[in-house]
Amino acid sequence: MVLVLVGMLALIAMAGLALDTSHVLLNKSRLQSALDASALAGAKVLDLSASTDTATLWAGNVFSANLVKYPELRNAVGGGLALVTEFSSTLNPFSPGTIPAKFVRTSVTGFATQMSLISVLGISSINVAGNAVAGPSPPIVSACKVVPVFMCANPAQPPLYGYQVDQVVGLNQVTGSTSAIGPGNYGLLSLGGNGANIVRNNLAGSYASCVSTGPDVPTEPGVAAGPVSQGINTRFNDYKAGLSPATYPPDVINTAAHQTSLTTDTSGTGCAPGTPPCIKQGSTVVTTASQLTFNYASYNSLLTSKSYDTQPAPSGTAAFGRRILAVPLGDCTGAANGKNTVTVSGFACVFLLQQLPSGSNDTIYGQIISSCESGGKPGTGGGTTGPRIIELYKSAGSPDS
Repeated sequence: MVLVLVGMLALIAMAGLALDTSHVLLNKSRLQSALDASALAGAKVLDLSASTDTATLWAGNVFSANLVKYPELRNAVGGGLALVTEFSSTLNPFSPGTIPAKFVRTSVTGFATQMSLISVLGISSINVAGNAVAGPSPPIVSACKVVPVFMCANPAQPPLYGYQVDQVVGLNQVTGSTSAIGPGNYGLLSLGGNGANIVRNNLAGSYASCVSTGPDVPTEPGVAAGPVSQGINTRFNDYKAGLSPATYPPDVINTAAHQTSLTTDTSGTGCAPGTPPCIKQGSTVVTTASQLTFNYASYNSLLTSKSYDTQPAPSGTAAFGRRILAVPLGDCTGAANGKNTVTVSGFACVFLLQQLPSGSNDTIYGQIISSCESGGKPGTGGGTTGPRIIELYKSAGSPDS
């Protein structure tokens, strides 16, 4: 009997090691998946809203949503287990509380996984912990969700190819201006098809495919004044031509009070010698955003204070980041008249400064900003200028991250 009891105890312990160890690993995997999702959500919202409070809220919401299928983890959270969300300006080392916040770390410690058979050895539970880190990637080499506007640039001057952060620019050209791409081309690209409707919908945000660096990106001839203004103006809560906020939500900051009144002077009056046309605010020539009454810094300040013009989803209809565009840059030299192709060298992030007069033949004015989130393929180099994606990073505190 003694030998049988000892043998049974050994068999139960061995079975317990197999079953309960698998149970621990399963819970660890479930916890890590929920943490990964919450870190990505927090980093995405932080990038769009510039608010750590909003990012913390969304990280918690996504973490909770991932517990639905994991009752053991859900019960532990209901019993007091807490998600910790931290922010850092640097990735390595991750320094909680440093500013500006760019990277997000979500973590859970002390998730007690209850043992079954192995409890005969006096082990009633094993604690499981984990964390995940997410934030912006290096600049991308293939950008998705771009707008069908091409800005002529110098391919020999990366990363912005002759442009500068905070520079005020006119994205498209208008009738009467000299086109660097070629006569008949006004800076529009043919993405996903030809015609005014495609241009309108793409400028509203419908183009989800990607544009890679390299040659042979087709242009869209014609100024397309009406479709251009109709597409861009959805981002300012102005809808025409069958476009709707259900499909193309406005930016959360969109009113005329939160815009800058810019015009283009083609006469050269007041412009630097030999450099007409120039962009003006009133009678003052402007080149950098610091000269403007409303710019990207003003926009970020409103985001941080949650001073929205239109409430964001899910309670409202607006969305974060709709005034921020990923714009292709590249070489326009040697292009022919009419429909032709251009070579994309890279991409810039542009903040829309103002709405277009409805149906007008007018310029899309923007401010070059240092970075923005866009779907696509990250490059392998360093740098922080230009569009990038939000991605997970290896965390020193969690080998499975």
